[in-house]
Amino acid sequence: MRIPGTAYAVALAAALTATGASAEPPAATVRVAVAVPASQVESRPDPLLSDVSIPASDPDVELEAKWRGLSAGCSYLAPKSNFVKKDGSVDVVFHFHAGQMSERQMRESGLNAVFVSCGWGMGSGPYADAFVDQGRFGRMLDGLLADLGKVAQRRDLRVGHLALASWSAGFASVGKILGVARYYDMVDSVVLLDSLHSQYKGGKKAPQQGIEAVDTKMIASFVKFARDAAAGKKAMVMTHSSIIPPDYPSSAEATGAVLAEIGVATTAQEETTSRGMAMYYRADSGNLHVRGFRGRGPRDHFAHLYLIGEALRSWVVPRWKP
Repeated sequence: MRIPGTAYAVALAAALTATGASAEPPAATVRVAVAVPASQVESRPDPLLSDVSIPASDPDVELEAKWRGLSAGCSYLAPKSNFVKKDGSVDVVFHFHAGQMSERQMRESGLNAVFVSCGWGMGSGPYADAFVDQGRFGRMLDGLLADLGKVAQRRDLRVGHLALASWSAGFASVGKILGVARYYDMVDSVVLLDSLHSQYKGGKKAPQQGIEAVDTKMIASFVKFARDAAAGKKAMVMTHSSIIPPDYPSSAEATGAVLAEIGVATTAQEETTSRGMAMYYRADSGNLHVRGFRGRGPRDHFAHLYLIGEALRSWVVPRWKP
């Protein structure tokens, strides 16, 4: 699936400059349209408005100081020790699009896993194209395990729990990976942070067509995963802003279409987080957790990037921890 370049995501380059962070090497050239002050992208802990008592970060989980290169556009951050289980399994989280900008939240999540961050520029096209070769993700996993094996001095490493996360255009990579049966079976959890889009049925380009006009066939793998999460077989967290793209369904419409497709109702709930994110509804069914937020600007979009830590700590850590 290829969606036009996300207009509100072009602030990424300005945010990277403001925070001193860097995109995953090699970074694609982007055009800056909106400047985002550093105060708006600063990392701060922020609860995901869950009724669940969020456990404190595990003090025994400490990630390395620096990211290591993995493959073109990707790098990884591993725990300093004790991340290989007795059976040789390693838990892994892949994050697509600007993952390194949420490094602090990854560190604070308390998840004893290896974090892989991949970035391939703007718009969903590069993220979809990255996995046209269905064997690429498998090779990435093999390469990661081989590299980790050298560090751990073991040759029997395998993937244990596996999660896919994305922000903004990164959903296209997640969708491609989930579209391959053997990868779908491997993935335990998916986290989409203002990151799900589709197209309108019949190629309609007028905005605000409504969830009934969203082409769910284009996001079939997400619908399937959401259904499995609601049934308790998988785990899935989805958040969205209220930004309206020019000619394709918003993340709110796409998310709403998924919920409608699997018959999960929403519950109105007005709350504001310490980051200033105004939530207006929630949906919880089994291991599926959805949060809808107001906000139609670049800052509202960026705020979702930093929810990764709370999403992992709330619903993935308890699921993966022995």
